[in-house]
Amino acid sequence: MIRIIKPAEPPEILVTKGQAGAKALQSQFDATPAGETPSFDFKENIYNAPEVKEALRAAQHRKCCFCESKIDNHPGDVEHFRPKAGYQQQDSDPLTKPGYYWLVYDWSNLYLACEDCNRSQKKNLFPLEDPGQRARNHHQDIAQEKPLLVDPGREDPEEAISWGKEMAAPMNRRGQCTVTTLALNERSHLVEQRLKHYEQLKLIHDLANGSLALRDEAAERALRDKAAEHLEEYQLPSGEFAAMVRAAVRNGFT
Repeated sequence: MIRIIKPAEPPEILVTKGQAGAKALQSQFDATPAGETPSFDFKENIYNAPEVKEALRAAQHRKCCFCESKIDNHPGDVEHFRPKAGYQQQDSDPLTKPGYYWLVYDWSNLYLACEDCNRSQKKNLFPLEDPGQRARNHHQDIAQEKPLLVDPGREDPEEAISWGKEMAAPMNRRGQCTVTTLALNERSHLVEQRLKHYEQLKLIHDLANGSLALRDEAAERALRDKAAEHLEEYQLPSGEFAAMVRAAVRNGFT
């Protein structure tokens, strides 16, 4: 995971239809008799609108917000960081409703995730350090919450999660919860994909830093310069698995 910088202004549909839709949901909650759970009708054509997905895709450099895999070849899912319909503190808990219905069209709560991260891993999980501080409706302030999941749009994930080669290395409790919840080290296909990426870049790193010797001095210098350019490119926010690559470069690929 890396820091995601979204445009300050949300897509227009979230302002026009989204704000009106959120007010309608809040009014529905207020009109629901005490002790009953409202049956909300979330408008997918608002939060999942093409302009919303494209804005997220661009802000995230066409990568999943969680695992950093490229999502160019499939549409991806609009992910609600705070779940809209219901939430779970841990995977074994039953789904508690309502969820964060008032944030369903909120730009700060939306990301683009690969289907695996969204549907198979995070799902409706939203653990808090103190579940008793959870905001349960729009009259309560989410600022009182202390989420255990790292929010890539509000903080730098690299302060909570480092890397040991292709494996995520949590640096604190929140990093550990994020890595575990998203199964970043448990999905074999994802780990293998990162390892292949790591090994390819290690060759480039070794060449750029003179660890691989060539016979032709001029050709060697040119290749090293090109390799150094590639290393810089892969560390940019647009690079796949950029957080892992940055850590590997800092550690000298050791």
